[in-house]
Order: sequence, then C-alpha cells, then structure tokens
Amino acid sequence: MDEAGRLLYANAHLHRQLGPLGETVSAAALYATWALPMLHSEALPTARMRGYWRGELELVGADGSYHPVTQTIEWRPADQSPSYLCLAYPLNDYDVYESRLRFKHLFEAHPQPMWVYDLETLRFLVVNAAAVAKYGYTEEEFLQLTIRDIRPREDLDRLSNNLQAAPARGAQQSGVWTHVKRDGTRIEVEISSHSVTLSGRPGRMVIAHDITNRLGLEAALHASRELKQLVINHIPHQIFWKGLDGAYLGCNTVFARFAGLANNGDVVGKRDQDLPWAHSAESIRADDRAIIASGEARLNEEGHMTLADGSAHWYVINKMPFHDQYGNTVGIVGTIEDITERKQAELTLQLRGRALEASVNAIVITAHAPEGELIEYANPAFLRLLGHAPEAVRGSDLQTLLGPQDRDKQEALRAAMRTRQEVTLMLRIRHRDGAQLWTQLHVAPVPAPGGEISHHVCVLTDMTAIIDYQAQLEHQANHDALTGLPNRALLNDRMAQAVTFSQRFQHSMWLVVIDLDNFKLVNDHLGHQAGDQLLCAIATRLQACVGEGDTVSRLGGDEFVLLLPVADLRPLPTVMQQVQDAIAAPVEVYGQTLTVTGSIGVSVYPDDGDEARQLLKHADIALYRAKEAGRNQVQFYEAAMNERITERALIEAELRHALARDQLSLVYQPKVDLHSGAITGMEALLRWRHPTLGMVSPARFIGVAEETGLIVGIGSWVLRTACAQARAWQDAGLPPLRVAVNLSARQFQDQRLSDEVQAALEDSGLAPPYLELELTESLMMHNVQAAVGAIESLKRLGIALSIDDFGTGYSSLAYLKQFPVDYLKIDQSFVRDMLTEPKVAAIVRSVIALGHSLGFRIIAEGVETAEQQAYLREQRCDEMQGYYFSRPLAPDAFAAKVTAARVCAGAGR
Repeated sequence: MDEAGRLLYANAHLHRQLGPLGETVSAAALYATWALPMLHSEALPTARMRGYWRGELELVGADGSYHPVTQTIEWRPADQSPSYLCLAYPLNDYDVYESRLRFKHLFEAHPQPMWVYDLETLRFLVVNAAAVAKYGYTEEEFLQLTIRDIRPREDLDRLSNNLQAAPARGAQQSGVWTHVKRDGTRIEVEISSHSVTLSGRPGRMVIAHDITNRLGLEAALHASRELKQLVINHIPHQIFWKGLDGAYLGCNTVFARFAGLANNGDVVGKRDQDLPWAHSAESIRADDRAIIASGEARLNEEGHMTLADGSAHWYVINKMPFHDQYGNTVGIVGTIEDITERKQAELTLQLRGRALEASVNAIVITAHAPEGELIEYANPAFLRLLGHAPEAVRGSDLQTLLGPQDRDKQEALRAAMRTRQEVTLMLRIRHRDGAQLWTQLHVAPVPAPGGEISHHVCVLTDMTAIIDYQAQLEHQANHDALTGLPNRALLNDRMAQAVTFSQRFQHSMWLVVIDLDNFKLVNDHLGHQAGDQLLCAIATRLQACVGEGDTVSRLGGDEFVLLLPVADLRPLPTVMQQVQDAIAAPVEVYGQTLTVTGSIGVSVYPDDGDEARQLLKHADIALYRAKEAGRNQVQFYEAAMNERITERALIEAELRHALARDQLSLVYQPKVDLHSGAITGMEALLRWRHPTLGMVSPARFIGVAEETGLIVGIGSWVLRTACAQARAWQDAGLPPLRVAVNLSARQFQDQRLSDEVQAALEDSGLAPPYLELELTESLMMHNVQAAVGAIESLKRLGIALSIDDFGTGYSSLAYLKQFPVDYLKIDQSFVRDMLTEPKVAAIVRSVIALGHSLGFRIIAEGVETAEQQAYLREQRCDEMQGYYFSRPLAPDAFAAKVTAARVCAGAGR
C-alpha cells in the first residue's frame, strides 16, 4: 500500500483468505476495528523509521470473518513510489504469543466490561464487547479515547491521585467510581484492576462492575427507613409503642423530648414509672391492660397534666392495640396530642367574641352571595348605630342598610367588596330615623380554603363628631375667631385664585387695606371688650358694602382687607366712599356712642403688581402713606411711596446695628448767657456717620428710632455718654457745665427712667445739678397727671429740667404751672421770624414774660445773627444757643472752645 493507505496490490492467497476485494478498496478496510489505531500510530511509523515492523493483528474478510495474523511491514522508499510491503502469516495457536490479539480473545466474551489501558498514555488498548454495549462507544471510538475521557470533570483530580498511588505490579481494588457513557448519562461502577504487559507495553487490565442499580436499591431502602422515621419524628404529636409487659419499644422525637430523653432509643425498656409522669403510672398501666384485654381502641380522650415548671397542659390521647402478622396482640401504639394551644385558642375566641359584643365600634360579618353581601353577624354597636333590630339586620344586604350613596362612593364600596386587600372608606350613611351619619368603613376580606373571598369583616366607626369638629377646626384655621371673617391664610388662598382669574380673563382687581384710626384709644379707655364689639360692628358693615364674590378679611388687630375682583366692571370709587361712610358711622358700645375713621390703602392689579404678595405689600405702603398724610383718607399706591418705604426700611435695618458698630457719636452745642457772654452749658446732640450713607441727618433717623423703639437703647447710650463726657471735662480742669440731654417719648413713659438717670449719674460720677433733661411740650401734654408725677420723680434726683420747643405744641397755661421745670426753650422757628413778623415777635415777648413770671429761665434756640441776639437781650431773654455763637462741636473742639472763652474772659478782666 502507498503512503496514503491505498491498496496497490494483493496476491491471490489474500484474495482466497479474505474473499474478492474491490479495485479501489482501502488497505484500512482489511483490518479489524480494534487494530486500526495500532496500525496507524505504531506499525506504520515504526516501519518507516526502522525499515520494518512486526506484530500481531487481525484481518477482516469480505464476509465479516476475522483472521488473526502475524504481520511484517517493510518500508520501501526506493521504489518509484514509496510504499509499504505487508506480509501476513496465519496464527493457529493463540497461547503461544503474548499479543493484544490474545488478550482480546481471552476476555471478549466476559459479561462484565473489561479493557486494557496503556499506563503511559492512558489510552485504551483493547476493550471487550460488554464495555462497548455498556458505554455506548464503538470499539473504534473506544480505542481513540483515554480512561480520563469516561470520567466526569470533577473526578479527574481524584483519578490522577489514584493513578499515582496505584502499585506498579499486582492487583488493585480502586473502589466505586462514576463513569460517563457516550450519551452523557452516568453510572456507578466498582473498579478492580491488575497490571499486565501487552505487546511489550506496561498497562492495566480493568474490570468494571456496574453497581448503579444496587446503590439505587440500597439508597431507596435507606431512604424508606429514614422516611418512615422522619415522618414519625416530624409528626407534631407524641407517638409511642409498648410491649405487653408495659415496657416501651419505641417512640418518636416529640415523645422523647417530652419524656426528657436525649434520643428516641433511650426510651426502649423504660416504663411509665421511669418517666416524668410516674405519679400516673398505675392508672396508665390499668388503662393499657383494659385495651389489650378488649382489643378495642380508646380514642379522643382528653386529660391535663401540670408540668414541672408549673404550667398546665391539655392533651388528647389515642391508644389502640397492634398485632403481629398472625393477628395476635403484641402491644399498644398510642398518640398524645398537646391541645393546650387549642384550649387557649378556644378561650381566645371566647374573649374575642366578647370583645366584638362589647366593642363601641359597629362590626358586621358578611357572606358573599349573588344577591350581595349578606349580614351573618352584627354586634350590638352596629344595631345601635343604625337603629335596627337584630332580626331586621341578619340576612340583609349591607349596602342596602347603609343607605344610598353617590355614584363614586357606590362604586368604591363595590370595589372594596371585590378586592383581596383591606380597604378603608369614608361614607355618609343613614340612621333608621333618617339622620345622616359620617362613618369610616374598614373592609377586611376573609378568604375561603380555596382562596376565593367568602366573607368580609366590616368595621364602622362613627366619625360624625370628629368630622364636625374637623369642620370647626378648618373654619377656625381659616377664619378670624372674633369676627368670623376670613383670616390671613384664607385671604392668601383667595388672592392667589383672584390673581389667576384676573390673568385669565383680563380683568383688574383692587386690594384694599383698612386700618382703624386711633383704635388703641378705645381699648385703653373702654377696655378690650368694647374694642371687640366695635371690630365686630365694623366687620358687619364692611361685608354689607361689598358684593357676593368679594372677600372681607381681618388680618388682626384693627386691620381689615377687601379683595375686590372684576374691578373694571364696577364703580369701585363709590364702594370706597361707602366703606369710609360705614366705618365713620357712630357705633353704640356699652351705652356709649363711638365714632372712628379709617385709613385706607389700595393697590390695583395689574398696575401695581401681578402677584398676591406684591399687591398686599403695595397696599400696605399706600396705607402707611394715608396715615402719614393725616389719616381718614384713601391713598392709591404710587411708585414714589415705595421709595419712601424702602428708604425707611434701609434706615431701620442699618440703625439696628449702628450702636454696636460704633457709628453713633455725640456733638455738643454751647449755651451762652445773653448778658455776660459766658458759656453756661451745652446740649448733647446725636450724630450718625454711616460707612456708605455718610453723615445721616437726624431728621432721617430719629423718627424711625421713635417708631421702632430703638430710641430707648440709643437714648440710654446718649444719656450715659453725655454724663461721662461732662464728668471727663471737669476732671480735665474745665469749669463745671450743665449738659442737656433730650428725652424721647418712649423714654419718658418708661417707669424705670428715674433709676436709669440715677445709674448714669452714679456710674459717671457727675453731680446731679450738672445734668439737664429736655422734655418736649407735646410729650408732657399727652397725659398731664402722669407727666407731673414723672417730672417730680426726676426733680427729686436734683437734676434740671427744661421744656423744649415751647410754643409749638398745645400747652395749657393751667397745667404749665404744675410742672416743676427750670427752663423754657423758645423754638427756633419763632427766633427765625421774630424780626420780620410782629405777631411772632409778640409771641416771643409773651413767652419770655410768662416764663419769668413762673420762675423759669428762658433759652432761645437757633440764634444765627447779631440782630437776633440783640433783640433777645433787649427782651431780657436769659440764654441762647445757635450758629451765631457756635455750631455743634466734637468733644475736643468743644473743650478748646470753652478754654478759649475762658482765656478771653480772663483777658477782659
């Protein structure tokens, strides 16, 4: 044959032995399947390398017959086409040769799978028919495999370890292995092997005994025993069996645990007197004898036992005889069921039933039926809630009893009865007498064993009182408690709606803020009850002035708001006049007729803003302007108002930190004796230097300080600083001078004023005669009696007092004599005009004369010219201050001024 394995020539003897051969037959077709791997992997390569090969093979005839031969294969490279010459000689005596063929014929018919594998390559060398049948591989496929190929992947490491530990010679029992058949199924085999040398190569002959079925039977038997014991052990009841002599033969785990035994086997041979219930052993034994004698079982007998821990347990005991295969009674088998939980459950059910009966909530249990949810049970609370008798309720449809509902509620109720989840609904139901009730219905489905809903537990809670109370709370949350008008919260909501409406339909809207003028006087003089009656009367009148779609709101105190939408379609100026007239109309309160007026600020959508908050802010600004302009008037918002408010807000915000940031200071303006020209004292004046606003005029911030109350802290600082400075000048050698400090209305009304003045004097060390407090005329005339008391308290400290800006207020000469003051100060407005206007000059002369007649010294403010000085001196005015002599000076400049004046006075002498 050539190198490619094609048959080139066959002699006549080969044709006779094997039968006729085709012209194109392959040489490989002449060999048995098992011999082909040896031919290709061993015989031909060896012949090519050495020139020849000799060995035993098996040829196959055309009729399938086998012909064992000894074959010599020679390599002939020198021929025209290199080829192999194959000479085959029949083998007649198989026992003569140590060959693979011999081995194959030895174990071919063995019923167990057998094979020989090469120890070096682990490749199968020969396999028998049983192996081919068992594993599903053909003989040719087997000879292409190694013994690793029939092992599962997870056993390969174990196989490697086993091969390394196997003896080089002799037999080996390798134990049980898992092999994989050609179709992937696994079998369990027991392996035994023996070392062999086959065709000169070391190998092992293996016998594989399939024990898959045996292992399955053993496992099934073990599983059956284990299953029986497992079932017995996992039955939650105690199970035991005894012999005729009363000795226990076995039990389950539950019984063993109850008996205090470590495992089931410990019960064998024990009797009842050996177990925790020994005190009942005799009665148990007698009961067993009766069962054995009668051959009848005793079932469902209840009993109870007190355990060692003191707990009482209830049991159901079943005992019956058991027999051998011949029907003879050989003992007793019994079960003990602990029914303590059942007894407790019965008690719990009894208690729950009582709870249902005693519940204040209405509870019904309905059964699902084609005609509806029919009531099977209703507790007394349900009967009381709806006013029905028990016989009228049982069997009735729940939805019918609850009364008609609107479409949404009706559908929600039907859905609640269909769903598998708990549902809570708020329903308005009808009492038998027709009364409407608010109830919260909670529906809980109860599934039947098959899973479908069979019943519903419905709990109805009477929510009528709560709903009514919530409505009251909601009304209170959105309405003023005194007048019943919408409050700020409800007003904000309605303003937002009104703005949205006005935007959508292109209408204007007015927002009107009303503040009652001098309402505080009513509370102060007549009391808060009278003030409340007045507010309620005004609220009623305001409601009468507006239309159905308008809103009248009270924000608090004496402040009301009118929300007037669709302003462009109504004569709202007329409405504003009606509002003013309604407020100003007299009101009878506790037998007294009261008359108040109102200041009104108006903002208009969309001119003054397109947001509710902005409109309310601008209306407040307009209201502020109305009050500022004299009250009892209507002011519409203008942009300039906002600038004034912004200015005021800025001043207020910065003024709050001015003292802490050391931005405030005092300057001092000298007071001069008009006749001697000597400096008699000085007035402390407040100045504010702001880092960005610069020098802020007192006219810009004193009024803000008064309104916000900041003047109290600032005034205290001025008082203490002025006292300390006056004392410091005295300590520096300057002549003692009296310092004048202005008091604000808020300071004057403070009952602690005298204590504060005394503390300032003591802390600074300034003697009381050198402090003068200036009080405005209007401040004292507000409450004359209180003012007299306060002034007398201050005078007792030994300080001087003066009435500032005299002639600008509403002084009563009758009261003036009651004030124990030292000075009257003529306001600079009179000084400025007295030389040009005779009437003003007459006033100045009158004030000087009046003051002198009452014993007061007179001081003229704002003297700026020599003519003014001369006139005042001529009219015998005592002192003056003003720019003619000196502007207000910083402390150091004032000290220099005093020193210079002192030097001049000395030189003059």
